[in-house]
Amino acid sequence: MKMTKTLLSLAAFIMVMLSVSPQVMAQQPCAAGFQYTVGTATPNGIPVSLYDSSWTPGTIINWNWTVSNGQTSISQNPVFNFTSGGNYYVCLTITAAYLGATCTSTYCDTIYVNTLPPACNANFNANVSPQGVLFSGAGGSNVSWVWSFGDGTSGTGSSVFHTYSAPGTYTACLTVVDASGLTCNSCQTVVVPSSAGCQAYYTATQVPGTTQYNFTNQSQGNATYFSWSFGDGNTSNSQNPTHTYNIAGSYVVCLTIIDSIAGCSDTYCDSLIVGGGILCDATFSFQTSPAATVFIANNQSNATYSWDFGDGTTGTTSIMTHIYTNPGTYNVCLTATNSNGVSCTSCQTVTITSGAGCSSNFAVYPDTTLQHTYIAYNLATGVGPLSYVWNWGDGTSSNTAYPSHTYAAAGTYTICLTITDATGCTNTTCYQFALLRLSSTPVTINVVQGTTGVTENNLLQSLMVGPNPAKEYTNVNFNITNDTEVQYSVKNLAGQTVFSSISTIYSTGSHKIELNVSEYPAGLYLLEITAGGKRNFSKILVQ
Repeated sequence: MKMTKTLLSLAAFIMVMLSVSPQVMAQQPCAAGFQYTVGTATPNGIPVSLYDSSWTPGTIINWNWTVSNGQTSISQNPVFNFTSGGNYYVCLTITAAYLGATCTSTYCDTIYVNTLPPACNANFNANVSPQGVLFSGAGGSNVSWVWSFGDGTSGTGSSVFHTYSAPGTYTACLTVVDASGLTCNSCQTVVVPSSAGCQAYYTATQVPGTTQYNFTNQSQGNATYFSWSFGDGNTSNSQNPTHTYNIAGSYVVCLTIIDSIAGCSDTYCDSLIVGGGILCDATFSFQTSPAATVFIANNQSNATYSWDFGDGTTGTTSIMTHIYTNPGTYNVCLTATNSNGVSCTSCQTVTITSGAGCSSNFAVYPDTTLQHTYIAYNLATGVGPLSYVWNWGDGTSSNTAYPSHTYAAAGTYTICLTITDATGCTNTTCYQFALLRLSSTPVTINVVQGTTGVTENNLLQSLMVGPNPAKEYTNVNFNITNDTEVQYSVKNLAGQTVFSSISTIYSTGSHKIELNVSEYPAGLYLLEITAGGKRNFSKILVQ
């Protein structure tokens, strides 16, 4: 679950809507952003996939991409082909609808196509939260980081958490020195909104056996206006609304409050996973390669799957690797049946250009349960046994089928897998990934078997934390389905562990843990509780 907390001081908007005198500079309720991956060169060029990562509490209604070589697109996630490697400047402009008005934002960055970023890289991210700003500098070969925060203070280290004493617009700069002695710097504007007067926050409670959620406003201050965006296109202006979802999936729910007395506005957004065997979801993704195609269903708890690959063959697991004997276009359908016996079907067209040889294909996705962790599905095919060489792009390599690799620093890495099968067929696949993190914690990639995926039995059920928000104590309530070891820890927004328990055997049944949060600074914290090797998470708001 990914949590985003954004404080918006919409003074200009409030002045028009509520006739309140502005106290701070207005900050637009949208921010453009993107990531990218570079694929293997084809006869049509080098494909680069752009992924929209923009933020808004409203709805994005327009995307406009431009590339320095003249290519353009209005798709949300376009794919551009480049005839040669090199550095290209890409800009994304979004237009979002929010509270009856529109917001426009532009984000530009350099992408590196089949070439490495410059040795000296002073790029950095600035993540603003109510507690302060987390600055994270580029890693790579850098050995020294010196920060100037724009308020007369400075800091050192690749990742620094800084608290500004007053709201405003600051120019933050980073100077780095790499291993060869090169020095470079970069600067960017950081907008620190006012936190005085109001702070938005809510909790969501699911009605058992349904996809209906009761949302409870727990904001601080004296809000006179409430605006909810449920992430599926529906909205509400109730203080404590109830909403029912019709489709399984992950939704970003945002609450915006306006306090006319304090003259401030605040927005809190959090992700909500809807499904869990209640709704039926037959959506799936796929990735083709010269020798095989991998199909990945949108996984649901206790669901069954039936695949029709369009060539007379079928499959029954959530992740399937299928070999087409002939090139062509196939209509692939997935029928999913959830734990309530409800079935649904979705179909997609798959074009196969080749059906022979060996393939070293793989796919990398963020791990949805572990922070700073990625999962790589090994999709290699060929006549066994296969030999493997993983080149991680940081000067290291592995030669097993399912290795685990940890990067010392976040950054952009070109990862390559080379395989050789029993017939002597050799194939190499390379992708360029931007591995991101929000703290100094290293980034890890765990390679798993792409044909079957990983099945985990979660022994911990019914995790609930209350009271939440908490001032002095809060209780962690959960149920264990089998005797197992349980360990828990609490981390702040900077990823620092503020409490960690010893591993203890818990018996089957219900349990309650009392946490003392009286000495924690006010803010949001992440509770991580591990039972039988499976991690579970919950957020705690300390007031």
